[in-house]
Amino acid sequence: MHGVITGLKVKDLFLVRKKRTIDFSPNLYYGEGLGSEDLEKLSEKLCTKPLLTNLFLLILPENPSDQVDILSSRYLAQPFYGEHPLKVVGIANSHEDAISLIIQMTEDCLAVRKDCLLREFLQWQS
Repeated sequence: MHGVITGLKVKDLFLVRKKRTIDFSPNLYYGEGLGSEDLEKLSEKLCTKPLLTNLFLLILPENPSDQVDILSSRYLAQPFYGEHPLKVVGIANSHEDAISLIIQMTEDCLAVRKDCLLREFLQWQS
């Protein structure tokens, strides 16, 4: 049994059973080369065909002790993300760009709140 997964069919791993729920922050941070005009097109693609996108999403994590998670958009093909809505606070083209966005978020948070509680700074009412 070397490297064999039983009980799963390959096509089941990549089927979109239902449209994913992705909530975008009204104060969304964009990486290099992305803008608000791209959001509608990107959101549709992320919800229906995540394997065809190559973006990094900055999301508010479910774990209350974390501030922000970086997630490759290709992970959205996993069934878990079809059942759990995401709260996206930033979109980047690369991992390095995502790190730059987190630095920008932290600087903005420090300027406004005088602390580095990103989760509270980025939180919004959905």
